[in-house]
Amino acid sequence: MNSTIAAAQIGGKQPCQQGDTLAKPDGLTGFLEQQQKMNGALRLDQATIVLVEDDPDSRESLTLLLEAEGANVVAVADAEEGVEAAVRLLPDAVVCDLELPAMDGFYLIQRLRDHEIRGDHAPSVAVALTGHTDDAYRLRSIGEGFQHFMTKPALPEALVTLLHDAIGARGAR
Repeated sequence: MNSTIAAAQIGGKQPCQQGDTLAKPDGLTGFLEQQQKMNGALRLDQATIVLVEDDPDSRESLTLLLEAEGANVVAVADAEEGVEAAVRLLPDAVVCDLELPAMDGFYLIQRLRDHEIRGDHAPSVAVALTGHTDDAYRLRSIGEGFQHFMTKPALPEALVTLLHDAIGARGAR
């Protein structure tokens, strides 16, 4: 499968055939179509983003999307690696799947927020990305320290706009 089709699937498991819908339950929707609609400006220019996603296809596609918008992305597969990267880099943003092997995204955000508070660091923008649509997950994610919650499949334009606006607001403080 070539990288263009892989990017279009964002988290999909099956090869994409011409005419197929690009929406997948565990990734982004219509990556190529949305990417074409985005303006030419690199909206995440030079932002450092830690991406934590256990699905390799979703991780690769999200990385391609964010890098295409100018972000410096450190992509990892589990919460422990995510904590290590976030504590080391103090990124502008963390985009984290909540359902991860061994330790979940809630573990990551608790550890990151604790480190930020103890070190008097500005909090990173944190986006919980999950397939769970119920209010309990939304409320728990916000209560645990995520500022934003997006359900999968997330629209690329919505994710990039959210990160652009949130990182901009963080820098304006």
